[in-house]
Amino acid sequence: AGERTGLPRSTHADPTKPKKPMPTGRNTALTDIIAMDCEMVGVGEDGRRSILARVSVVNEDGNVVLDTFVAPTEPVTDYRTRVSGVRPQDLRGAPPFKEIQRKMADILKGRTLVGHALKNDLRVLLLDHPRRQTRDTALYRPLTRPLRANERAQDTGIARGRGSRSLKELCAQHLGLEIQGGEHSSVDDARAALLLYQKNQRNWEREFAAAQQVGGKGGAGGKGKGSAGVGSKGALKSDDDGEERPTKRGKKAKKKGGGDEVGSAGGLKLGKVVNLFAR
Repeated sequence: AGERTGLPRSTHADPTKPKKPMPTGRNTALTDIIAMDCEMVGVGEDGRRSILARVSVVNEDGNVVLDTFVAPTEPVTDYRTRVSGVRPQDLRGAPPFKEIQRKMADILKGRTLVGHALKNDLRVLLLDHPRRQTRDTALYRPLTRPLRANERAQDTGIARGRGSRSLKELCAQHLGLEIQGGEHSSVDDARAALLLYQKNQRNWEREFAAAQQVGGKGGAGGKGKGSAGVGSKGALKSDDDGEERPTKRGKKAKKKGGGDEVGSAGGLKLGKVVNLFAR
C-alpha cells in the first residue's frame, strides 16, 4: 500500500506554518533502515484496551513504503480520534489484521527498525523483532530525562533513574519541528523518530557496537530471534494506568488480534528488558 494520507512536498516553505518532518530524498524503495509508527483505537467496555488501527512505515529517506488502516478485530468502543486521527469510515473496508501482520513481518525481516516506544507498536501487531536491529528513541539514554520527583524507577528498559520523553518534545528540542499539534499522524511520527535516529546515528551505532562486544545480545527486549514473527509467549498485560506486567509462566494470555494470543509483543518480558545504552 502506498501513502494514503501522506504529507505533500512543498518547494516554497511557508514560514508561518509549523515545520513538520518531511522526506529527505527521492528513494521510495524499502531500505535496510526503516521507521514505523502505529495508531490505535480502544476496545472493551471502557475503551482502554488498544488494538491496531493504522500502521505507517517509511524508508531511510522518509518516504512512505506502507501506510494503511487496518480492519478492527473487535468492536471499537473508543476511536480516540482527537489523538489517533482515526474515524469509523477509515476502518470500513480496510485490509484485515492478519494480512497486514504478514506484510509487516515480511517488511521487518532483516531490517533495522526505528521508532518511539516500539514495544507498543509491536504489541498491537503481535510481532517481535531482534533487539540488535531495534533503535528506540524512547530508550536511547541521550534522549531520556531524569526521573521527576513523583516518579519511581521501573524496569522498563531505560537506564535506572531516567525516564522517557515524548516524541513531540524530542522533535521540538532536537529537530526544531512540530508534530502532534492535534490529531496524530503515524507518518509524521515515523519520520520524526527516523530523523532523531539519524541525528544521533554515529554515536548510537558506536555505543551499540561496544555494547555488543561486551555481550549485549537478543531481540527487542527478549530472545535474539533472527526475524520478526508472531509472538506466543511471555505475554504482557496492561494495567489501567498503562503499566505493563508479565503474565505468569504457563498461563494463557488473553485473546486479541482476531483470535491470536497476545504474544511476546516485541519480545518484551518485563523482567528481561535491558537497555544496551543505559550506562
